[in-house]
Amino acid sequence: MKRNFCKLLAAAMAATTLISGCNSAQLELDSKDEVAVEESDFADSENEIDEESANESEESSEEKSDDDDSKEDSSTEASNEYFYADVQDEYVYAVDEFLYEDITEVSVKVELLESYDGGNVYSLNIDYDDCPGRYYYETTDRFYLGTIYVTADRIYMIKDSESVPSKEEFEDSGIEICSALDSEIDKNGEVVSIENDGDVCTCSMYNSQTESGFYESFEWTKGKGLTHYRSGYGAEGDPIELDLKDTDTESASEDEVESADQTEAVAKEFFEDLIGTYTYDNGSQVGKEGVVEIKNIDDRLVIADYLGGNTSNYRYMFNTSECVKVEGDMAYVEYAHSAREDGTADYWYYVFEKTETGINVYFSEDSFEDEELLYNANKD
Repeated sequence: MKRNFCKLLAAAMAATTLISGCNSAQLELDSKDEVAVEESDFADSENEIDEESANESEESSEEKSDDDDSKEDSSTEASNEYFYADVQDEYVYAVDEFLYEDITEVSVKVELLESYDGGNVYSLNIDYDDCPGRYYYETTDRFYLGTIYVTADRIYMIKDSESVPSKEEFEDSGIEICSALDSEIDKNGEVVSIENDGDVCTCSMYNSQTESGFYESFEWTKGKGLTHYRSGYGAEGDPIELDLKDTDTESASEDEVESADQTEAVAKEFFEDLIGTYTYDNGSQVGKEGVVEIKNIDDRLVIADYLGGNTSNYRYMFNTSECVKVEGDMAYVEYAHSAREDGTADYWYYVFEKTETGINVYFSEDSFEDEELLYNANKD
């Protein structure tokens, strides 16, 4: 600003000496006016530069924020439906085989390493203390399942890398371990095959030229992630075999077991009150006469109906574990009267009702909703 002022002042003085007939005071005023105009223009220019700089800084900040948000979003969502649906820090696997260790379950840690525009990079590690058989040829760590790059339609793996591989390294040098397309690659006997069966994609790696070579397989299930993993040598040498535990199913199973235990406890109390022998002679079906016995055998309540009183010919015989509910004076029993080879069974439905003189027994072949009175039995 001072340099501009000096230039203008020098120009004004020079003009005073060159232009005849001009009033020096007027020239000085004109010069001051020009300087004021120049200063005003310079100030406006500075303001414009400051505004542009501020706008650029704000835009840059917004772009950086968008990039950070984008990276954060990509790191929290799995882009492949065969990868874990809700990526967590670790998953619990049931142990089928684990070297020479006597354990029932183990955790696999999943760590996000990097996010690229095409997907995310994770490391998979079995979380377990050092033990014999852990290292392949005493160098490669078998607990380290690999560094994987998860894209929308593929999962790549690189085993040995000191740093996080780039997207290009995965695509050029990585092994495809999950893809919708079946394939088989054989490089000098080192075979990598991918096979799809419904919602399951299995990648198998092995050496076809020796029976004692190292093998490894990854089984990916849509909506669940890595559901089965195995590795070892030849004929199951030093095997590792893991199955992903379904926490939802296990939680539901635990709840069902607890509920069943509670139901059986109530059923036991119900039938304990009825311990004794009952006779009937008014049966509505085959076997109009018979004896019902309710007794405690080895701390288990057994309820049996002997046709005609013959203990070798019974209509039903069950314990309180087959009682599915108790409501007031009524106990409901699903009685498995025959079993199939596949482990399933056919059921009949009995309802026991307490009465002042004994019990009423209701029966249906189909459900509890259409049962009919089978007989009423009086306590002896």
